[in-house]
Amino acid sequence: MDLRRLRAGEGIAGAAGLVLLVSLFLSWYDGQSGWESLGILDVILAFVALNALAIPFVTASYRVPALPLAHQSLTVLISSVALLLVVGRVLNIPDWADGREGGLWVGLLATLGVVAGGLLAMRDERRSPPGEHTDLTGVPVSEPPQIETLPAPRPE
Repeated sequence: MDLRRLRAGEGIAGAAGLVLLVSLFLSWYDGQSGWESLGILDVILAFVALNALAIPFVTASYRVPALPLAHQSLTVLISSVALLLVVGRVLNIPDWADGREGGLWVGLLATLGVVAGGLLAMRDERRSPPGEHTDLTGVPVSEPPQIETLPAPRPE
């Protein structure tokens, strides 16, 4: 596991995933936690939170960016849908509830943080800083790789 590959987006997504998971244990409506009051949405949010928590670990574990980028992309897609569902829960209070409580707002902000962190992580293309060279995974190297030149193909 190479922690040098981690950037801000991965950290934001992971932290937001942890906060989202914790928010499910907080009170969302009338003293009921997210687990008690959300129906199937609690399972979706837990899935999003666990995927977001996995982003830094997946990024640090793989040398090539293909798998982490795919994981980040799927997490952003799923968390965007979850964000719309949470916004729906903010706008439409269930019939049995009298009002919104803090866990709802924490869950909303955390879901937004997962989307934003995932987008930032996807955006990271690991370009070399000016004057420094890195390999394809973003790890610093002493000199740039040599480019092999090939002759043009013969017309036939």
